[in-house]
Amino acid sequence: MGALLAPASAVCYGAVDFVGGLLLCRVHFAVVTFPGQVGGLLFAVVAAAVVPADAVRATDVVWGVLSGMGGGTAMHFLNRGPSRGAMSIVAPVSAVTGVALSVLSGAFFLDDQPTVTAWLGMCLTLPARWLVSGGSGPGRGGDGKEAPGAR
Repeated sequence: MGALLAPASAVCYGAVDFVGGLLLCRVHFAVVTFPGQVGGLLFAVVAAAVVPADAVRATDVVWGVLSGMGGGTAMHFLNRGPSRGAMSIVAPVSAVTGVALSVLSGAFFLDDQPTVTAWLGMCLTLPARWLVSGGSGPGRGGDGKEAPGAR
């Protein structure tokens, strides 16, 4: 089952990213984010009804709510990024942060044991994120601040 769900998930992510990127060029980022999150919630509720679990504990519900809130907040800021800066900066920073947070959550809350390479990679994300987000680029002055009249 996992072999079918993984590529389906990748296709869904790719399609949503593509369509979301097109929409972000045309409408305010909140108009893209809110319906997407509501749609995801409705899909999760339907999936939970169709594929019931043997038992649902209160901690399962709390983790699900926290995950949904975290994902919604992340999408809000990810979609806000292109309206405030270059997507070539926003995408890698958000991708690296998302992976690092997932690994850290597993290590601290689920007793996962990341490898030394994983810990090293997460440590390298801090200076990488700082370097990527602080650089100058089109429409920015040499100090990384937006140049007057750039928009």
